[in-house]
Amino acid sequence: MAFWRPSYLQLYGTMPSDAEVSAARAKLAAMRQSLAGLKQHQARLEVVCQKAKENESSLKKELRELMDKMAQVKLEREDIEGLFYSDEGFGPWQTQFRRFWRPNAPARPSQRLPCVREVSFGCLRGQQLSSSPVALWFPNFATPEECEELIELGFRTCKRHNADAQAMQRPAGESSGEKLRGVATASLQVGRLAGAEHVLMTEMQRRVAELTGIPVHADEINPFLKFDQPAGVDLKGDDMSIGLHLDVNGGRPYCICSVIIYLNDVDRGRTVFPCATNGTAETAPCHQLGQVMARAGYTHTSHSSAQEAGQEASELVNRASTEPNSGLRVSPQRGSAFWFFTLDDVGGFDGSSWHGGAAVAGDLGKWTLQIFKEIPLPHRSAAALPQRCAELRRRAQ
Repeated sequence: MAFWRPSYLQLYGTMPSDAEVSAARAKLAAMRQSLAGLKQHQARLEVVCQKAKENESSLKKELRELMDKMAQVKLEREDIEGLFYSDEGFGPWQTQFRRFWRPNAPARPSQRLPCVREVSFGCLRGQQLSSSPVALWFPNFATPEECEELIELGFRTCKRHNADAQAMQRPAGESSGEKLRGVATASLQVGRLAGAEHVLMTEMQRRVAELTGIPVHADEINPFLKFDQPAGVDLKGDDMSIGLHLDVNGGRPYCICSVIIYLNDVDRGRTVFPCATNGTAETAPCHQLGQVMARAGYTHTSHSSAQEAGQEASELVNRASTEPNSGLRVSPQRGSAFWFFTLDDVGGFDGSSWHGGAAVAGDLGKWTLQIFKEIPLPHRSAAALPQRCAELRRRAQ
């Protein structure tokens, strides 16, 4: 049986005119053309999306490779410091220093320091100066001849810091009109030294390792020679214009203690610990400020991203400069070594260990050799670190 389908006439009652048919055909052709254009646009978008996916995949691969390379790169302190070195030579500073330096001059009388108790480590005899922070002082750690050789090594290796590096040391809130203090430093890669210089630095490292109970190892930073330019005038009090800091050495949180070896006698230029407890009422506010700053994660008084931290930093520096009887203040004495702890018994920063070098008076600059002792890698786990820190601090006391 055939399927019946109604005609156009039966459905609509009339036949379309030729004009209506032509118009409908034109409209249909336009729709087909528009559809073809949309399909072409869709195809182009699909190509763009595919290329975007390929680019995304390529960029992700490059990012992974870059992150892998960054993980393999160990940024050293000297890499950062290299950004702050000046192209200026050491010439004028060296000429002035040699004019006033007397390497064979008789040693100055030992300074009077607040002695908690007498101590001895092997053949070394010294004094514990403070228990918060743990700090000890040893005269005659290096001979006059060794001090002279280290100063000569400094003239050959140290580089002056540029103005940007010096400005970064300004305490928070200090006027930019204040005169900048000149500094020159050298990070000594002992393995690259030769002859007598290598022998001398190896011996210095050996003595410090024997004193601290921490052997020389690959996971600590290099010894550090430093020259502080003199002010050229007499000074009153301790000018702390380069601020105060904790010894974290560019973000290294495992520096448990430091040893500063003074290579020449100078006027002023004391190492100042304003937060060290010495039983006086003046120390308490500084000690509290130091603890607050350390707990907030600040390690230098120039770190003032938060306004309140900047105010606290400025107050801490001001107290260090204007309260000469507060805290602990050690004068440079040729050949003496000053040993102090930065980490507390559980491996956190000791807020009483904030310190800084005061400006040097007169015409003779100050030379120091600084050796930073870090917890060896096997003892840096969360479980082992507190135990090792407590052991090393007990050993010093």
